[in-house]
Amino acid sequence: MASRNPLQIKRLGSLALLLGGLWMAVVWLIYINAHGPTSYDELNTQFGRSTLFWGMMLGGPPNLLLALGLILLKPQLIRPGKGRARAGYFLTLFGLVVPAVIDLAIRAIGPPFFLPILAIGLILLARGGAGNLLQGLDARLLLINGLCLLASMTLWLIPLDLFDQIEGYRIYGVLAHFIPGLVWAWLGLRFLQEKAAA
Repeated sequence: MASRNPLQIKRLGSLALLLGGLWMAVVWLIYINAHGPTSYDELNTQFGRSTLFWGMMLGGPPNLLLALGLILLKPQLIRPGKGRARAGYFLTLFGLVVPAVIDLAIRAIGPPFFLPILAIGLILLARGGAGNLLQGLDARLLLINGLCLLASMTLWLIPLDLFDQIEGYRIYGVLAHFIPGLVWAWLGLRFLQEKAAA
């Protein structure tokens, strides 16, 4: 069986980032409408499905698509000898894959225990002197995702009563899922455009 052309692999990786990001952003909108804006699950349904289903769809498939994209794009993302970028890459993969597998196994969205690992991984990957795909705006996009995840974690420090008063769950999701989803999709689209221009 002939091996795939590197441009085909880059295209598949870019498409996986684009689709994973769009999936994350769109499913967040469905999920928050089912769950409600506070820490209390209102147990609404959307399209005949509960928050457990939409949580699983939010935490599982998009993360796996993003991880697939990163795996396929690894040769373009990390130059040999870039330890900080390599560490960031593996932390990012770990922070995407492990919670996705857990969410799919429990058939719901789990607690965001792996969010700090993902945030640190993205920041290290963006700032680690990464490969030829991650320069300029593209590196800044990954940095934005890492910083959004860090910002979402600061909401954990707010007392629950205040958190619910300010509709903190909605704010958390915008920072942890919606904006990062759009940024991942934009990054995938940029990589596709670079491939088309090459």
